[in-house]
Amino acid sequence: KKNEFQLVNMSEPTRKLAAIVFTDIVGFTDLSSRNEPAALDLLENQRNILKPIVQSYNGQWLKEIGDGLLLIFDGTLDAVKCCIDIQEAAKGIDNLDLRIGIHQGEVVYKDGDVIGDDVNIASRAEPFSEPGGIVVTDRVNASLMRNPAYKTKLIGKPSLKGVRQDISLFCIISHNLPETDISRVAAKLEESDKTTGLPEGVDSIQDKTTQPSTSKMPMILSGAIVGLVIIAGLFYSSSLKDKISPSISNEKESIAVLPFINMSSDKENEYFSDGITEEILNYLAKIKDLRVISRTSVFTYKGRTDIGIADIGHQLNVSHVLEGSVRKAGNKVRITSQLIRTKDDAHLWSETYERELEDIFALQDEIAQTIVGTLKMEYIGHINDQKPEKTETSIDAYNMYLQGKHFQDRRDEEGMKTALSFFKKTVQLDPEYELAYVGLANTYLLLADYGYASFDENLPLAEYNANKAMALNTTSAEVHAANAYVSLIRKDDPQKTESYYLKAIELNPNYATAHHWYSDFLKIVMKDYKKSLFHGKTAQKLDPLSGIIGINLAKTQISLNKKNDAESTLKSIIKVHPEFLQAFLSLSNLYMSKGQWYESEIMAKKATIIKPDDGSTWKTLAEILTAQGKTSEGISAYKQFLELNPSSTMALEHLSVGHYFGRNFDDASKTIKTIYNQTTFAPLANLVEGWILLQEKDYTGALTILQTSRNGFLGLSAFHEALALAAQGIVYAIQEDMKGVELIISELENFGESNGAKSMIGIIKLYTGDQSKGYKILQDSILNDNPYIYIFIDPKLDIFRNDAQFIELLTLYNKDTIS
Repeated sequence: KKNEFQLVNMSEPTRKLAAIVFTDIVGFTDLSSRNEPAALDLLENQRNILKPIVQSYNGQWLKEIGDGLLLIFDGTLDAVKCCIDIQEAAKGIDNLDLRIGIHQGEVVYKDGDVIGDDVNIASRAEPFSEPGGIVVTDRVNASLMRNPAYKTKLIGKPSLKGVRQDISLFCIISHNLPETDISRVAAKLEESDKTTGLPEGVDSIQDKTTQPSTSKMPMILSGAIVGLVIIAGLFYSSSLKDKISPSISNEKESIAVLPFINMSSDKENEYFSDGITEEILNYLAKIKDLRVISRTSVFTYKGRTDIGIADIGHQLNVSHVLEGSVRKAGNKVRITSQLIRTKDDAHLWSETYERELEDIFALQDEIAQTIVGTLKMEYIGHINDQKPEKTETSIDAYNMYLQGKHFQDRRDEEGMKTALSFFKKTVQLDPEYELAYVGLANTYLLLADYGYASFDENLPLAEYNANKAMALNTTSAEVHAANAYVSLIRKDDPQKTESYYLKAIELNPNYATAHHWYSDFLKIVMKDYKKSLFHGKTAQKLDPLSGIIGINLAKTQISLNKKNDAESTLKSIIKVHPEFLQAFLSLSNLYMSKGQWYESEIMAKKATIIKPDDGSTWKTLAEILTAQGKTSEGISAYKQFLELNPSSTMALEHLSVGHYFGRNFDDASKTIKTIYNQTTFAPLANLVEGWILLQEKDYTGALTILQTSRNGFLGLSAFHEALALAAQGIVYAIQEDMKGVELIISELENFGESNGAKSMIGIIKLYTGDQSKGYKILQDSILNDNPYIYIFIDPKLDIFRNDAQFIELLTLYNKDTIS
């Protein structure tokens, strides 16, 4: 049970991310001057009525500041729901006209009090509220934007004395709450906002209004609008792309820096030798037109004596290898380094450095600069490149950070939760180290992205840490890539998200993760598969032994229907990482898409053996079993997924899919209701609900919820986005709305050769009555390894199952039956 409203009392400062609420009674001062007993009664009534409401949302009743309240909540959604209930309750109390402000940020508990810049922001946001209303900052609004139940409106940027953060305010205008009239509040906006209440560059208040789509025509046009935004984004960022592309494609030289060997008897010096390697990598990575293999791949060779330089050069596809050793004796250190040309194993240069070991970081920096300077001048020809900015931290903090990165790269639940703990330890050791906040931001989003946590809770946490990193260092590629990931999940305009990726690549063309995530963005959001492949291959060239980068490349190859290439990529990953979970799961899905059911099941079952306690393995197995029509086995596997991830609503969402395809529509509906009671962001549940409404012939309701699903999947899953579109197309076909049908088909054609989107067009054609065209598309899709994977079980196809042509399609798809 949480805190029971006891103020945290700690002598040592304790930091916590929280939703901060300030309330104020309008006209209380005037009431006090006229009738003090009535004013005191009002405070007592406020306390007696509002405290139980706060308690019901697990909030902390921290302070009563005169007539105002300071409340703290763990999550933004709890804070918003509580404040809406508070305003509703206040309507029944005479003179209790409340203004409320909500902000999310860091609070510091010290000596029984809470302090911090974010506490001040919450208190100064509250005066912008109308009596009876609620104002939220942009951090809180980011959570509400994903939730169709809430509608907000931009007020502008407030003039907040003593606050250095860039803050925008929004008022909640749903739930019978009043809209802020800026002319009626005493608080002031920034000078640039005073005339319109908008930031510079925003022409209309509607540009920043979040609201669900309800009418038929806006739903039909939404895809076209997204397309226009994407086109605008491409035009907007073209100049920056022009700067970046040459640095990727005009590669002059390439180099791998192998981990410097610790020759000292003291194992503790491992940190120093690794540090030398890191410093050299950091400097080389910023050099234009030089491809530098990332740390993930080069450290794979640490401690290996079974492979020569020429073989390493061949495996990493580089022209040069730098290797070295470190020997420490007393307070002296000797560092030897040598540059080797891989094509003929020629030793081009070697040098030995002897130094006094006074400042470990200064010495690492000096040696790294000396080595890089020599290479630039004599061997790789980059004399004029500027020295990059760098951030230093302690050995212990850096060690914690590297361990966090290692576990994050595993991309399984245990690994990513372990990564969080290491990144948090890094922050404790060095609160100014921006890469630790980058690690936290990325890991929070990855946990939600892979279904191990909720976006409702993790997006605000990721946004907070990404903002913290940006405040510490605006010149870091890692920081801009983390903000791009947040922007993607927050569903910003594509041009804004893309600008972060492009800036990251501009700052460090050798940052493999930036190319990797930009490739994923191009594939899922922009539907630009060729460019996605280019950046996917660039990422792999920079980090050839990275498992997760190889996974992304394989998915892009699948998007272009290069499934044989994808299979080779995935098998290569398994050779290097024989227990890398995502490789087996991706290979399993690949075989399923081709109708190779036996191989698909084998791969999924291998994954459950490798990681039996990881829910994603059971989810994939459940999908494969269900798609074949083994629905009872599929439900069992889905329930195993749920058992392993009881706090993840995504597990419930997938269970609802199993119930739907098993034709247990009542169980599916009950499961969806449970999901909606727990979260407002459930695009897969929306999709299943839309399918059920279609079955029930509630076409208006189906179109609405399917559009909500489609919007939710944008940037997350092109396959599920296509499923939502296809169901809408079926509705329009049933309604004989051919204009709607053609618009949906044109959108599905943008999905390239993957995700069965072409076959979904065939299904829509069947519903329009164009049987010849529909069956031809479905047949070609199967022959081209791009089928509709649910063709065996989808209830929407039941009306065609007795057709001779449909039966032929089932035989054609089930390749195991043919063999």
